[in-house]
Formats: sequence, C-alpha cells, structure tokens
Amino acid sequence: APMAVERFAPAVAVLDGKLYAVGGFNRDDDGLSSVERYDPAVGAWEVVGPMATKRMDHGVAALDGKLYAVGGRNDDEDALSSVERYDPATNAWEAVAPLAAARGFLDVAVLDGKLYAVGGYGAGALSSVERYDPALNAWEAVAPMSAARGDLDVAVLEGKLYAVGGYGGDCLSSVERHDPALNAWAA
Repeated sequence: APMAVERFAPAVAVLDGKLYAVGGFNRDDDGLSSVERYDPAVGAWEVVGPMATKRMDHGVAALDGKLYAVGGRNDDEDALSSVERYDPATNAWEAVAPLAAARGFLDVAVLDGKLYAVGGYGAGALSSVERYDPALNAWEAVAPMSAARGDLDVAVLEGKLYAVGGYGGDCLSSVERHDPALNAWAA
C-alpha cells in the first residue's frame, strides 16, 4: 500500500511489528515532521503523531518499546542535535536529551539497551560516536572511529557495532567494528 504522504529520504524502523516512516523531504524539498506507520496485518499505512521538528537525513531506531528520531538536518540544511522519542501508547513525541554534537547524515543502532549515534556531518564529516542511556536520559561520548564518515550505515552483529562505508572526503570501502566491552574500534 502507498503512504499517505510522498516522501524521500525518510528514516525507517520497526517497532512492535509495524514499520514507521519518519520525516524526510517532500517533492518541493521541504522537510517533513510527519510520521506514518505500516501494519502488515491489515496491509495499510496510518498517519501517527508528528514530530515537533522537521527532520531529514536523520537516524531512527526502536529501543524499549519507543521510537527515537536522532539528529538530521532542518529545512535550512543545518545539522540538528535534537532528539525526539515517540511513545505508541500515547501517540506522542517528546524531546529527550540532545546530542553533544549536531549531526546530519548519521546512522543509529541499538546495542545492549543503549542507542548509538555514529558519524555523520556537522561542520564536516565526523568520526565521533555518542551513546544514549534511556534510564539516565543522557548521552555520553564513546571512542571515535578511526575514519570520519557521513552517509554511512551501522548495524549490530554478535554484540558488536559495525560502521560500513560512508563518505569522508572520498567514498569509503572501509568497515570498522566497535566492541562496547573495550570501548574500542578495529578495522
């Protein structure tokens, strides 16, 4: 089924067996704060509560039954440090602790009950990584990657966080793996 709103570059995540399409751009290159949820059981999309902030080139992940929209860019193409959390029980978004560094074109992943915001662009490509603890509503810096990477992808495999490709002045084929027990990255 098609979405109610045309959008490109949304961030997507799965929460409670439903697919969420969050933010992005419309055909006029305007940022979107709208959010839609796809329920495969009924084969249809529904519009859910919008974010307070228009976001594009952001990260989205599910953690502890909630959805997090992290960083990104606004309509002026400025990188954002703000973070919002969606609660499907209330159909509402709320602001949570912001990132220390504004970043767009980042990626996010959940590992060991914490949300990681990896790389992206601020005033240039970033190698920095931040980790959010929902119990403390706080971000902390973790070891940076060896390469600055924007437009990367991250995923968790066997208890480690992988940062794949991206752009850091040139297209990257390199991959780095973060071990949270050592707080270290390795090629």
